[in-house]
Formats: sequence, structure tokens, C-alpha cells
Amino acid sequence: MQLLLDENKVSKAIIDILTAWRFWSAIIATIFVIFLGWLLTKKVTLKQEWDVVFIKILVVIGLPALVFEGFMSDATVENVKQEAAVLLSGFLFYIILGIIAKYFYIKYDRDVQDALSMSITFAATSFFGIPIVTALFPGSDAKIASNIFNVPYYVFLYSLGFIIMGKDNKGYLQDKVVIRNSFKNRYAYGWKMFKTNSKKILLNPILLATIIGFTFWVTQLIPGIAVVPDQNVLGSGKSFSSLRLDNTFPPIKKILVTLQAICTPLACLAIGINLTKETLKDSLKSFKTWYGTIMKVLLAPVIGLVITLIVTAIGKETGAWTMSSMGLTIIIIMLAAPPASVIVAYSINFKKETLLTSNVTLLSTLMSIIILPFWIIVTTAIGSISLFT
Repeated sequence: MQLLLDENKVSKAIIDILTAWRFWSAIIATIFVIFLGWLLTKKVTLKQEWDVVFIKILVVIGLPALVFEGFMSDATVENVKQEAAVLLSGFLFYIILGIIAKYFYIKYDRDVQDALSMSITFAATSFFGIPIVTALFPGSDAKIASNIFNVPYYVFLYSLGFIIMGKDNKGYLQDKVVIRNSFKNRYAYGWKMFKTNSKKILLNPILLATIIGFTFWVTQLIPGIAVVPDQNVLGSGKSFSSLRLDNTFPPIKKILVTLQAICTPLACLAIGINLTKETLKDSLKSFKTWYGTIMKVLLAPVIGLVITLIVTAIGKETGAWTMSSMGLTIIIIMLAAPPASVIVAYSINFKKETLLTSNVTLLSTLMSIIILPFWIIVTTAIGSISLFT
């Protein structure tokens, strides 16, 4: 009987998502703005180097505002339990894939293994994933889930990603001072570079906004902390924590909403500009590029899906946490995004398969746009079963 009910829910979920204009509007709008960025760059209305400026604005202004504003909402114990499931799924994904990813490319030399394994592991969750999530799910719960998932992402991107991409073809960290055959010196240098690179983690504007916003959000659970009367709806009788800045200082909400509005258009324009930088023909000729791309847009989400299902099942069995169907979809959208631009930057900096990582990023961007509706439909169907809230 339960199986039959789940089958009915899955069928209804698929029909609902396929017939929902909100879904198709978000997908079509995203594709249109990306195409607009590509077309305007081809017509030289936009310049190819402007994508760097657009991404900088996103990272420093737009996305931190989007992240912080997402936490300006009511917190409940159930909300926190759901975000705990998202956080745990993220940490497990990066730990597991960080260990096993290179074995998918074991027949290639070490540089190719490192470049492709890091490309499959780390996606462009911020400037590709979050804007799409925001377009599909306008509510604050979606913003919180995507922000929470990015915590392990940034921790591992600037630690594991840096260390792996910083190794030479023999597996040693690249530096002239390092004595190649000295285990002690080699790993002392690795620890030194890890500590230096950790500054990038802690000073990243998006991660800072996530940590501060999450702290403000979760402290609402402290008994007696809601002492500030409702400033937006006078006479409502509600009170809020003083850290709910959208209530303590109402203009902050308008400021954050205004700034976050630039995220989706700027991100999509930057993607469109990037598509003009490489020759698609060259990407299509390389088997390694196709292999890396398929692993990125198909295998990485599958692994993430399996991990999330296991985490959700354990949480449901023990009562420790829950996973919402929206949370599942958000995780897979983030993992199905093309490789992170930071991985390409590492590749260029350490002269490690630069052309390959660039081509995989280009082809993955196109494939992600095409395959994204498929993943949304799949996760919506799976998320409709009784395992998810």
C-alpha cells in the first residue's frame, strides 16, 4: 500500500513540475540571459575580460547580500535539523569524492588525474548554482539550504583543492625550496601552505556572510532572546531577536534585497561571456574533455544523490535530522554545476592541464544547462516519497 502511495506521489510530482510555469520560466530565463551574454560578447558590445569584473561584483557584493538576507527569517528546531542534514551530506560528499575521484582517471598521468578529479569534485556552486536555486525557489529556506551546503564546499576547495592542484607530476608540492626526497620538508611545506591558504577561507565574503548569518539565525532558538517588538507590522504582538536586523533596522532588508537582485543576471551574463573564450570545436574533439564532462554533470550528482539518500534514511531512522525534498533538489543542482572557476585558476597558477580544465569547464557549462531540467525532475520525483519531508 505504501509503495503504491509513493508511486502516485512520484507521478504527481513529475506532472506538477513539468506543467509548472515557475519551473520552465526559471530555466528559460537562465538560458536566455546566458545566450544574451554570449551574443553581446560576440557582437563586441560586452568585452571578454568583463566576466572577471562581473564575478568580482558577485563575490564581494551580490552573493554575500543574497546569503545574509536568506538567514533573516524565523528559525525552528525542525529548520535546524533539516540544515544539519544538508551540512552532513555536503561534508560526506567532499570527503568521499576527494578520496575516490582520482580512481576514475587512473589510466591517465598524475596531472590529468588531479585536474579532472578536482573538476568533478568542486562545482561552481556560488556563481552558477545559487542563482539558479534562487530563481527556482524564491523562499528563504532555499537560500539557507544552499548557504549551508557551501560551508564544506569552501573549506575543502581552499584546502584539499589547493593541495591536490599544487602537486607536480610526481606528487610533490611545487616549490623550488622543497627538498624532493625529504618527507619532513615536503609535508612541513604542505602544512605551511595550508595555513596560508586558510586565510582565503576565513576572509571569503560569501563564507563570512554564511557564518555570521547562520549565527544570527540559529540564536533565535535561545529562550527569551526575542525582546524587540515587531518594527514592520506595528501592533502585531510579535517580538524578535535583536540580531534579526531586518526587524531591528528594517531598511537593511531593502538594502540586501536590492543588492542580491544583481546575482542571477550578472552570473548568467558572466557564463555567456565565458562561452566565447574557448573554441567549442576543440572541446568536442577531445575524449578526455567529454569523459571529464560526463563525470561532472552525471556521476558527481549521482554520488551526491546516493550520499544524501543514506544520510536522510539514517536521520529518519534515528530522528536526529530530516531532509526536505527541496533540500535534496538544491544539493543536486549545486553538484551538477560546471567546475569551479577556482579550480581553473589553480590549474593556470600551477601549470597543470590548463587547456583540459578550461575545455571541461566550457563543455560542462553547456551540458549543465541542458541536463539541469533532468536533475530537477528526478530529484522532485525522489523527494516526493515518504523518506523526505
